[in-house]
Amino acid sequence: FANPNDEEAWDIHTGHWHGQTAVIDHMRTDMIMLTPMMSAVADMIPDNPGIWLFHCHMPGHFSSGMRTRFQVLPK
Repeated sequence: FANPNDEEAWDIHTGHWHGQTAVIDHMRTDMIMLTPMMSAVADMIPDNPGIWLFHCHMPGHFSSGMRTRFQVLPK
């Protein structure tokens, strides 16, 4: 519950895949938004070889280490 004029902090994450897309809830996208206690299934068939970045777009999250690289090998 929140009272009027209370400041609320929300812990939201927006994951972003570079170089690839995934299908989430029947929609093709390169981003996913997650809130606390939420999970999602992202189906990906990687088709763009290279080393790519996956990271959170929220301010401060990237610089706090919420990022990784993933590699897609050529066929």
